[in-house]
Amino acid sequence: MSRPIILQILLASLAALPLSSGFVTPQSSSGGMATKATTTTALSVKRMPITMPTQEPLVPYRAPGSSYDQFIGLKSRQLRDRKLWIAQYIDEEASNSIISSLLYLQSENDKEDIKLYLNIPGANLRPALAIYDAISELKADGVKIATTNIALCAGMGSLIAGAGTKGMRYSLPNARFLLQKTGMDQVFRGQATDIALEVRNVKKWNEKMNGEISKVTGQSLERIDNDLKRDFYLSSEEAVRYGLIDEV
Repeated sequence: MSRPIILQILLASLAALPLSSGFVTPQSSSGGMATKATTTTALSVKRMPITMPTQEPLVPYRAPGSSYDQFIGLKSRQLRDRKLWIAQYIDEEASNSIISSLLYLQSENDKEDIKLYLNIPGANLRPALAIYDAISELKADGVKIATTNIALCAGMGSLIAGAGTKGMRYSLPNARFLLQKTGMDQVFRGQATDIALEVRNVKKWNEKMNGEISKVTGQSLERIDNDLKRDFYLSSEEAVRYGLIDEV
């Protein structure tokens, strides 16, 4: 275990030690004469179980040209190896972080591959489309991007999994994919004409998403529209046959 982590554990344990003071009250002697009062302070120690810290694990890393190692976060260390984990629901904040990481890796070296490891339980439409567009732009600039589904890619997560460079889209054997139509990000209220406009907008985006799925899978628009009438689950092997990924 590294020294910084040991120090954090010791400091957390010391901070949990409660102190209590005890006082000895005056006692009278057998002859009835009061003796001199004495006061003592006792240290009451309650041992707490030692637990591991809950923050991101630290791993050693030696920067190029440096003569010593330093401890950095595990995700930061993997990012230096051009490996990016996307294992969360994608909203605006997550999208900004992911896109900035992709652009940073491109600026560092636009010749080396970028590896994305995906476990996406769902996503908001616009933030996920921003990531999809960023991946497409990087591929257009000549950057090869490998995607690997490690557990579940649902909704727009499936489209991101299929957006990798052809021949470099992978999945673990027991991972799953879920293709489904997009919907409203939140409950919409308003006049009937406003609701009708929103419904037409959702229909328009569903048609656009069918076109993007057709691009990455090679399936016809008619088949995709028919498959997505209900939630469409795919195993890793079925995703290969469907054209969403290349290899298990």
